[in-house]
Amino acid sequence: MPAVVVDPPELDTRISTLTLRPGAEVSGRLVIRAGGADLRVCDVVLQPVARIHRPGGELMTDHLTFFHTSVFRFDVPAGTERQVPFTGRLPWYAPFTDFDGRALGVDFSLRTRIALNDGAGTVLTDTDFLHVDPLPAVGAALDAFGELGYLERYSHLVKDQIKDSESISEEYQPVFLSDPSGGQADFPELELAFDTNAVGAICHLRASAPDVFAWDDKPGTVWFPVAHHEAGTADVTARAARALEELAAFYRRHPKKARRGGRGSGRATRNPWPYDRNAAT
Repeated sequence: MPAVVVDPPELDTRISTLTLRPGAEVSGRLVIRAGGADLRVCDVVLQPVARIHRPGGELMTDHLTFFHTSVFRFDVPAGTERQVPFTGRLPWYAPFTDFDGRALGVDFSLRTRIALNDGAGTVLTDTDFLHVDPLPAVGAALDAFGELGYLERYSHLVKDQIKDSESISEEYQPVFLSDPSGGQADFPELELAFDTNAVGAICHLRASAPDVFAWDDKPGTVWFPVAHHEAGTADVTARAARALEELAAFYRRHPKKARRGGRGSGRATRNPWPYDRNAAT
């Protein structure tokens, strides 16, 4: 007698939120199809996960937070489907994956796992890439450097902290900028990292060192602030140009800071942080 073929169960994660940014509320639903047999779901786990470099350069996958469903134990009769809403919030330090319509190379996804109480330990999985836009202050800073000729951009994540930061994040996201025209003789390549919250961003600028990952092993930095409400109104390009001048002056005064192993943070800029960094964090 031929074996009876039973349609397998299926899991589909559907994200309803159209525009994702760090700090954004995210909603959607899980669609669970039972196939040819009854399903008894005993656990549901939704995790935004990212591929992250350790300080030594090794790649790992780590979760940044959890999303939640209204139920996590339920039955789905054979031949039927059940839709389960989920909600969550991206942390302010969540990575952004896209800028100006282009992917930056950051691998950030929502991973869904549903465990079945079927005696076999079956787990249904689904992974959906998250397209996350930058916060307004970060976008304004990147636009400003684009105005200065730094039009090529890519990024990754590092499991390390921005030194002297008030952020609770255990990761930082360097964005590597290059000037394809060759017009920036002092710094043909730059590196930006952002300490962000609900108010704005501290933009940390340094010479590029993409193959160095630990914050303290990279060249020294200068920084300047941008508030979210300044995007599209303030002359952030002038602020970025001044930071470039200050970076060059800082490296002239402290040549060792310009090299790898420059111990991370120079803080040479005269710009204070004029906003309440602790507001709405």
